[in-house]
Amino acid sequence: MDALTPLSGQVAVITGAGAGIGRGHALELARRGARIVVVDRDPAGAETVVEEVRAGGGDAIAHIADVSTPEGGASVSESALDAFGRLDIIVNNAGIVRNGYFEDLAVHDIREILAVHVEAAFYVTQPAWRLLREQGYGRVVFTSSGAGVFGYQGMANYSAAKAAIFGLTRSLAFEARDIDLKVNCILPIATTGILAADPVRDGAKYAAEFTPAGFDPSLVGNRRSPDIPSRIVSMLVSKECPTSGEAYSISYGRFSRVFVAETPGWLAPDVDALSAEDVLSHFAEIADGRRILDFGSLHEEGAYSMSRLMEAEAERAPGFP
Repeated sequence: MDALTPLSGQVAVITGAGAGIGRGHALELARRGARIVVVDRDPAGAETVVEEVRAGGGDAIAHIADVSTPEGGASVSESALDAFGRLDIIVNNAGIVRNGYFEDLAVHDIREILAVHVEAAFYVTQPAWRLLREQGYGRVVFTSSGAGVFGYQGMANYSAAKAAIFGLTRSLAFEARDIDLKVNCILPIATTGILAADPVRDGAKYAAEFTPAGFDPSLVGNRRSPDIPSRIVSMLVSKECPTSGEAYSISYGRFSRVFVAETPGWLAPDVDALSAEDVLSHFAEIADGRRILDFGSLHEEGAYSMSRLMEAEAERAPGFP
């Protein structure tokens, strides 16, 4: 098994690092040599994690900020530069939940979730992005969720925010494809304080409905530990990171790639004469999921459509080269 290059000399900013998954990231990256900026809204939590890092022989500072504001987000990079003189790694982990069924969500439940998850991702990453692009190297990790890709009851606001993070990951990775600046996201399942304080409505009922018959709960053990996601984050922020623009699920110790796929579909022969009835009559072909296409960008999807047009033209025109 090849060892990852130590993170010695690198500086990592981790938001929401005062507890839970963020704390795990801070301790793990510090153990691998990174100097850590522990970002959180809770001074006590941030200082506790800084003390833990230092007790383990690492170097860290606490930075107290509300990263859902432009000023708070920008202050994160400034803090890293002031304390350590550089910035290499951004781990966007800050998160909250405001759970409730869709019909019951208040305006502030929607806006606060979008601010903490989506706006904060922009406000923290954009100032750092300019630095990383200029130095030609960096690693960015966002935190999405299976709720944003697969859906979940009682979390429509959270699911929408986490789906946005997936799109942001894909776009930034494409923009940075010309340099060694890699962007990925994780979709962790873990036991954390935010869900304990605001449980999902009817969560136990749905959990029971989808639990395999005869499943022994003791098999889970510590497989929902908030420290487990840090293992893949350590790889994603390393110099050896082999990927960019991808999403990885961490579910009970199972690590997997999550991606959006597309069927080959049906190519309308004449779009000028196309009707909704034509779409319906070919819907089985449109929806056939037995074959899937995994595109790396919107450009690739467009190129595939162009190639289909070329194939259709060749079939219509004998002697087409």
